[in-house]
Amino acid sequence: MRNFKARPAGDLSTFRRLALAAWDDPRDPSIHGTLEVDATAALAHLEALHARTGERATLTHLVGRALAVVLAERPELHMLARRGRLHAREQVDVFFQVALTEARAGACDLSGLVIRAADRKSLAAIAREFGERLTQIRRDRDPQLGALRRRLAALPPALLRPLQVALDVVQYRLNLRVPGLPRDAFGSAAVSNLGMFGVRWAHAPLFPPAHWPILLLIGAVKPRPWVVEVDGVARVEVRPVLPLHATLDHRVLDGVQAARLSTRMEELLTRPELLDPGDDAPV
Repeated sequence: MRNFKARPAGDLSTFRRLALAAWDDPRDPSIHGTLEVDATAALAHLEALHARTGERATLTHLVGRALAVVLAERPELHMLARRGRLHAREQVDVFFQVALTEARAGACDLSGLVIRAADRKSLAAIAREFGERLTQIRRDRDPQLGALRRRLAALPPALLRPLQVALDVVQYRLNLRVPGLPRDAFGSAAVSNLGMFGVRWAHAPLFPPAHWPILLLIGAVKPRPWVVEVDGVARVEVRPVLPLHATLDHRVLDGVQAARLSTRMEELLTRPELLDPGDDAPV
């Protein structure tokens, strides 16, 4: 007698096949946390930036820029766990996950793009580069991950896991560049926006081949009652509230470090002028 009743799933997206090859039964050291932020100032900053520069930056770009600044300020958060030791990364590269709608009805695959040295680029520059790269990705002309995705999609599922293990050993344990593959293809931290689909509360898993210590998931902004202080008097107003959900590698960050990350992210997102004192300047 069978323990459970099931049948093999049908056609799977490239990302789903990679996910099945990358993960085993859950036993990872992830910790999770959520931060809610009054997005009034952030949304006004994005509108003002668009009026000045013509660049349509979004909360995705703003959160990615804020995360990059925090990681540059606090190198102890910007680590790579490798061969049982932590290594301080020398450049802040932020990975942004993007959804790809494929020709098959109802199918949706995932890809992403890396903004290199995001801590040294203005919000307008990040939005511009993001838009250019996204256009390439959706036309299947991405120079970084496009060829890799096509090659992996052509492999039988049984070969994906051993290939991922082999690439991980070469690229991260031995720190050797593989010809034909992008350097450090997933960057050093990640941002994913699920809010565009109307989801407010969720946590995303850390993708093992990426070696991220931090993944921030952006939830949907909704109007909610919020306590504000005006002239020393607290009152309740309806404000747009942005939820951020973090998945952290406990080998790299503990509760104290997570709190510092949260505090600084909140400060930068509620005072976005701190991020780009000259955000209309080209970078």
